Amino acid sequence: MTRNTIFPLCLASAFSGLLALAPPVSAQSDADSALIQALSGKSFVGKTGMAITLEADGTISGGNDAFQFGGTWTVEDGQYCRTLTEPTPEPMRSSGCLDIVIDGEQATLTSADGTIRTYTLR
Repeated sequence: MTRNTIFPLCLASAFSGLLALAPPVSAQSDADSALIQALSGKSFVGKTGMAITLEADGTISGGNDAFQFGGTWTVEDGQYCRTLTEPTPEPMRSSGCLDIVIDGEQATLTSADGTIRTYTLR
């Protein structure tokens, strides 16, 4: 019995050709990229002066003498998304995405339940 070795090679070649013609896939839209640039390395500073910094490597750090925050952040579909982990105090640990509007140095975050918080970006 002989095997047809040409067919699998032709199939692989055709599949590779289709991949080459496909448009590149981007993990983020241009709007997301602009938002990442606007937030990266900046801090959300609340009315009490406590700051949470959004590091360029995607981590969150900050807090005050009473407690510290930590975790990660991303931008997905034009929303600021964060996951708070250690050293964030247990009752405050959470994940979620929030709508964000930046106007100069002011960032307004709106959660899914409609809660609005305003911070200064520094």
